[in-house]
Formats: sequence, structure tokens, C-alpha cells
Amino acid sequence: MNEDDDGVLPLPSLMEAWRPPTGGKRSLRGAALHIRSGGGKGGGGGAAAPLSGAQARAKLERIVRKAPEVMVKISGKQRGARHLAEHFGYISRHGKLEVRSSEGEIITDEKRLKAIAADWDMLDQAMNPYGKDRPTAMSMVLSMPGGTTDAATIHDAVQAFARVEFEGQFSYMVALHTDTAHPHVHLTVATQGQDGTRFNPRKADLHHWRESFAHELRQRGIAAEATPRRARGHVQKRVRSPAHHLEARTAGRGRALVLNQLIEERAQEFAHSTSPDRRVEDVLALSRQKQIRGAYAEAAAALAATGKQEDRALAEDIATFVADMPPAVSRRLERAREIMLAERGAAAERRGPEKGGEAVQQPVNDRGTSMPRDRDR
Repeated sequence: MNEDDDGVLPLPSLMEAWRPPTGGKRSLRGAALHIRSGGGKGGGGGAAAPLSGAQARAKLERIVRKAPEVMVKISGKQRGARHLAEHFGYISRHGKLEVRSSEGEIITDEKRLKAIAADWDMLDQAMNPYGKDRPTAMSMVLSMPGGTTDAATIHDAVQAFARVEFEGQFSYMVALHTDTAHPHVHLTVATQGQDGTRFNPRKADLHHWRESFAHELRQRGIAAEATPRRARGHVQKRVRSPAHHLEARTAGRGRALVLNQLIEERAQEFAHSTSPDRRVEDVLALSRQKQIRGAYAEAAAALAATGKQEDRALAEDIATFVADMPPAVSRRLERAREIMLAERGAAAERRGPEKGGEAVQQPVNDRGTSMPRDRDR
């Protein structure tokens, strides 16, 4: 397929749909998306490479055909040699697993791991003349959804990712874990760079790392993507791991998670208000989702108009992808809808047919789901 075949795609609108919410490493310039190439160095500058029409089409195909999404998350911070040595003990399963250093050393000896922890701490202290309380290292976990990729490929891709992003500036350690539901890799990075730079990633860096990790997997024949959640239709924020763990610990004690209590209270208030108020963030999220879905619809129409079989097939896949997107509402509004529908159903039951009551016909959206009436839209 040549470059001309992809000229039908509405690149500016697709690039905007795929733009991460925090900006940073990606910027929209004309009709091309600029993504930092290698040499990330934990937030420093880097060369930019435009996404071509062919690359945009390949990305569009991966997104709408639901290629597995990579996961890169900050899992913790280690302060001081002792804390870092304990972390190294954890990722090495106390010497049972190999840990690979940025210098290529394969380590299983816990004494050697403690020595490296002491070296990292010594460098950090030497570059910290004012004795500020700051982490010595930062740990990350990189993985793919269970059953999509073999452990050896993930391990290899993470090592390549770490070489591109950190080698020559930040020391790091890599350990593969295969004793859980799906294989994952622990990557621990020293926060003190050898040239004095501090490792201090932001949200934009995390998104860039997801793209970089996905690229390394694709280089190894694995279909992988790193799309912002909102580009896949998700409006509701993901509940972070600490909240899940807290919920699991408190569930058996009859205590509800504070977050869930807050959502329930706000949903009840919205459902029972005579003039419910939409928060600014809800309005902006809905507007953003209209733009994103519109970009996909525009791409589908352009592809369908070419008359080519492969383009029509992709257009159909795009339409299915958009139709399967979740409703563009927050957890609060979703719960408010459930409350309102349940209360209306209960009221209709109480009236009953003998009192002349009729079942209330609720409006239905294009996915066959009942919708509340205008007052909660």
C-alpha cells in the first residue's frame, strides 16, 4: 500500500483524537502528529518524527481492531540504601530470580544487589548537598494483558525500551516475574543521573513510555498499542491500584470505600434535584467525546467513499468500534441514571394497570439501553 492510498484519512482530526490529555511529548503540527523518537532520558528533549499517512492508518487499524494496550505504571519510590535493597530483594525474589543491570550484569546474589543499592544511595547523597528528602530510585511495572504475549518477548522489549530511554544517563535494573496471572517486568531506575539530571517523570513521560514500549513490542511482531483511554471512548477515570487494594481490605468489614460513598451521595443529589447541575468537567468530557467520535466517523466515511474493499472493511470496523464505546458519562451520572430508572420503574409498579397506570416507555439510545429523560442530560 503506497502513501497515496492513505491520503483519504482526515489526519488532523485523528491526530487530535489521539492526543494525550497532558500534551507534553506530542504536538500537533499541520497534518502530522509528532512523536518523540528514541532518547527520552526521563523528560529531556528529543528529536521529533512525524506520523505518516501509512503509520496513521496502521495505528487506526490497531485501535479499532482492539490490539492489546500496553501498561506502564509507576509502582513506588525507594528512599535510601536499605529501602532500595529491600526492593531489590523483592523483585529478585531474594536471589531466586535474575536481575539485569543497565551495565549488562546478570545478578542473583543478594549481597551484590545490596552493594548496588548502596552505590545508588551514595551518588544521590553526593549530589544532594542540602540533604533534601527525596527518593533514591523509582520503580515501574511494564506488562501486557494476560495471554497476549509470551514472557520472553515482554522481557526483551522492556530491556530494549530501557536502553533507548535511560541508558547512558540513569542506571536501572530489570527483573521478569512470571508467577502471577500474567507476566510483567519490574524496572527500577536511579533518580540521580550520572550527569546531574534528576529522574522526575510527569504524565506526559508516562504516555511517551507507553508508546515507546508498544513500539518495541511491535518490532518483535506483537500487535500492541498505547492509546489514551479517552481515544477509546472512556470518560470515567480508572480507579487506581491502591484504591482497589483498600476496597478489597475493607469489603469484608462492612466498610464502603470513601470514593464510592462520595459517588453515591453526589448521584443521589443529582437524581433527586429539580434542576440538576452538570459539572464543568462533565460537559467538557462529553464535548471531547463528540469530537473524538466525530473524527472516527469522518475517517470511516472517507474510507468507505474510496470503493476499495479493504477500505470498506476498515470503515465497518471503525463504525463497530464507535458503536461499542461506553456511554460518555462520569460514574456519578451513570449511577444517577440507574437511580432515576429504578425509581421510575418502582413508581410504575405501584400505580399498576388497575389504576390506569401504564408502563413508562423510556427513550432508548442506539445501543438499546434505556436513557433517562431530558432533565438529567
